[in-house]
Amino acid sequence: MSSVGSPPPRRRPAPTLRRSTAGALVAALAGTLLAVVPTTAAQAAETLLSQGRTATASSTEGAAFPASAAVDGDLGTRWASQWQDPQWLQVDLGASKQLSRAVLTWEAAYGKSYELQASENGTDWRTVTAVSAGDGGTDEVALSGTGRYVRVNGLTRGTGYGYSLWEFQVYGSTDGTGPTLPGGGDLGPNVHVYDPSTPGLQAKLDAVFQEQESAQFGAGRHA
Repeated sequence: MSSVGSPPPRRRPAPTLRRSTAGALVAALAGTLLAVVPTTAAQAAETLLSQGRTATASSTEGAAFPASAAVDGDLGTRWASQWQDPQWLQVDLGASKQLSRAVLTWEAAYGKSYELQASENGTDWRTVTAVSAGDGGTDEVALSGTGRYVRVNGLTRGTGYGYSLWEFQVYGSTDGTGPTLPGGGDLGPNVHVYDPSTPGLQAKLDAVFQEQESAQFGAGRHA
C-alpha cells in the first residue's frame, strides 16, 4: 500500500502596496501584523527639545549675552549678537530628533529675514523654513524632518543693532519609543512604520512577510 502524505502548507501571497494607499504601513516582526493606518496616527507627543541643551553662536555682544541664555527657559536672559549681518545661533539636541516647530521670542533687536536650518552633524545644513518679513515679537515657525542640530541663521537685521533672542525653543518628538496610535499607546520597538512614499517599500514589505512566514512555519516544525 502506498501512503499519501499531507499536502504542503499553502503559502499566502505577499501583500502588495497600492499607490492609492493613504497611510503608513505598520509591520510587527514579532507577530503576523501587517496593517495600514493613517499617517497622522503614528506620531509621538510633542516635546520641548532645546531647553538646557548646548547652544553656540557666531558671535555675542558681550559676556552678559551668551548663546546659552536663549535656551535656559528664562525670559529675563537673552543672547545678543554683534551688530552686523549675517549671524547665527544653534542648539545641539543631543541626538537626532523628529522636528515639528520652533518658537523664537525676540528682544527689540530682531531678525527681519532669517532661515531655520537643521543638520545631523553640525556641518551640513538644510534650510527647513525661510522667513523674509519678520517683525519681531514672537515667531512660531513650522519645521519638518529630522536633525540633531537646529540653527536660526540671521540674514538681515530688523534694526541697527544685532540679533537678540530671549528664547529659542525647538519642539519635536523624542527617541526611544515606538510609534503610537490613538488609544493604543506605544506600539513598542518591534513595530516599524513606513510612509507609502518610502523608496523600495514593496521590497521592505516582502522581506517582513517572508520573515514572519519563516518564523511561523519554523515554530510549527519544532512544536
